[in-house]
Amino acid sequence: MNTIKNYLESMFAQLPNTPEVWKAKDELWQMMEDRYTDLIADGKTENEAVGAVIAEFGNLDELAETLGIRGAMNQAPQYQASILSASDAFQLIKDKSRASLINGIAVLLFICSVMSPVVFSSLSIGENSGTLGVVGMFVMIAVGVGLEIYQNTMIGKWKYIHNQPCQIDADTASQVYNEMESFRGTAAIMKMLAVALLVLCVTPTILSSTLQDAGYRSSIGVVFMFLFIGLGVMILVAVDGREKAYKELVNLNPQSTIAGSYVPNYGEDVIYHSTAMTAFMQVFWPTVTCIYLSWSFLTFDWHISWVIWPIAGLIFALLKNLFGTEVRR
Repeated sequence: MNTIKNYLESMFAQLPNTPEVWKAKDELWQMMEDRYTDLIADGKTENEAVGAVIAEFGNLDELAETLGIRGAMNQAPQYQASILSASDAFQLIKDKSRASLINGIAVLLFICSVMSPVVFSSLSIGENSGTLGVVGMFVMIAVGVGLEIYQNTMIGKWKYIHNQPCQIDADTASQVYNEMESFRGTAAIMKMLAVALLVLCVTPTILSSTLQDAGYRSSIGVVFMFLFIGLGVMILVAVDGREKAYKELVNLNPQSTIAGSYVPNYGEDVIYHSTAMTAFMQVFWPTVTCIYLSWSFLTFDWHISWVIWPIAGLIFALLKNLFGTEVRR
């Protein structure tokens, strides 16, 4: 029966998500189920019964008038979407989760790269300590750039799902959605840990200020502050990447079709009017973070620099409303 059920889902997948189509789908399922039961009762094997049912009811064009969905079939897309298999779907999640972790590590290296000059200058190993610190900083940045290139290469093979019509079947959609819901609790814990690291990032500098030794110990607070910030951002990037992989899959099936009902609606997406604005909004918050940290450490005006966050929030909301359109998924 699962074979018949899956075949029925594929027949109706691209039809409009309307009460009339749902009624026709239920009626056809009942007809298929009754016919399958009769064939089994007549002594047919399961494979024979399944084949006979599909042969008799498998052509929706021939049944459209009887089911009253001729108009709905005319509204269906004319293209045939590629079906992403369950193995490919979960491989996509695996690849994009790994890529987001690598991206998070790259961001960690970018943030922590400023630690190198601080550490080497505090070691007082001679005239070259400043030079070694700068070299170390650029090495960390170079490794981070390399990781960014690698993770982009990793996920490049999945770009085709946006360049051509792709869908997932009912079973795959259900499996992905269930795994996404299972990950929700883990994601919440990891985000709480990340936020805790970001909130507590100033405590190492406060504690180090109590040290009497003005030597290398005075840099410990700054080093650990950047480490806390880097780890917090890395966790957020990694978790966000995995969540986006799940969301990307469950949103492959348009909500306007029957296939879009395989999982509950999953929030709203914002589509921007240009690719340039889309790219800008993707780097908006990382840029704000860099500006905040640069301003704060260059001036040490921590009591003032915090105002960048509410200002950035207002700018983000304004740009989103002016240049973006919310699309219900």
